[in-house]
Amino acid sequence: MAKGKRLWRGAALGFSLAAASVQAGQVLVPEQSEIRFMGQQMGVPTDGRFQKFTVDAALDPAAIEKSAARIVIDMNGIALSAADLTTEIKRKRWFDTAAFPEATFESKWFRALGEGRCEVGGTLTIKGVSRDVIASLMLKNEGQALVADGQFELKRLAFNVGDGPWADIGIVANEVQVRFKFRLRPQP
Repeated sequence: MAKGKRLWRGAALGFSLAAASVQAGQVLVPEQSEIRFMGQQMGVPTDGRFQKFTVDAALDPAAIEKSAARIVIDMNGIALSAADLTTEIKRKRWFDTAAFPEATFESKWFRALGEGRCEVGGTLTIKGVSRDVIASLMLKNEGQALVADGQFELKRLAFNVGDGPWADIGIVANEVQVRFKFRLRPQP
């Protein structure tokens, strides 16, 4: 009987270790990853990027519906094309980075679309306001790395970004395109 218990424990431990390796996920390669956004001010395209963010992901292209991701963006790491614009966008009427230093995305589901394409749905929180978003995503293996390349559109006013005269969508468009590329490597 003792031998049977050891066999059972050994099998359970082996199964647990196998499951842990599948769920251990990936680690972000920051220098080869990016989050960019594009909008319009008075009809002129403007873009920016977030320079600091973390990704906690367990993406499995073979079983994408079992995948999960959490992204945390350091809002003080935002950068626009000019220093004065970068300073302005951190102020209270825009991102209010003093009060809300982080934005987050938590996945709720993944759905395969075929040929490496999928959708991910989840909750995006900016300035303490949470909204559901859906992003299109392309997954591609590159050696040991997995590259997740995606995009989605958000409405800035739904997150209270840009108030007062900046709430006028004739001055600053409400639609903002967000594009991201994450290079992920297996967790050590």
